[in-house]
Amino acid sequence: MINLLDNEARSIVLLYRKLNKALDRELAPLGLSHGRYIYLFGLYIENGRTQQSLADAAASDKAATTRSLCRLETDGFIARSADENDRRVVRVYLTDKGRCLQPKLETALRNGIEEIIAPLTRSQQIRFRELLGLASAG
Repeated sequence: MINLLDNEARSIVLLYRKLNKALDRELAPLGLSHGRYIYLFGLYIENGRTQQSLADAAASDKAATTRSLCRLETDGFIARSADENDRRVVRVYLTDKGRCLQPKLETALRNGIEEIIAPLTRSQQIRFRELLGLASAG
C-alpha cells in the first residue's frame, strides 16, 4: 500500500505549492500571479503566437489559457486579434506594458526559484536542475 504521507507524489505537490507561493509573493508587485507569467514568457520567446500554441507550451487546457489571457489583456499586458489568414485562429501580442515587464518578471522568477532551492548545496542545486529537466522531458 502506498503511504501518501511519505512518497514522491506528496513531495512533488508540496514543492509545486511552495513554488507557487514564492512566485505569488514575487509577482504580486507586478500585478501578476503564478498562473499567468508562463504566457508572457511564451510571448517573449515568440510574440504573436497563437492562443493554442501558448496553451500547448504551458501544458494548459484551452479554458484555463483563455481565462489567463483575458486577465492579461484586461490588465494591459497583451492584445489578442484574429489571424489575418484564418479568422478562427487567435494571435496574442505583447503590449508595450507587457514587453517592459520582462526584466522584472525574469528577476521575480529567478528569486522565487532561488528561494525553493536555497536549502540545497550548490552541487545539489545543479543536480536538482538536471533531474527536473529529465523528469519533465516526457
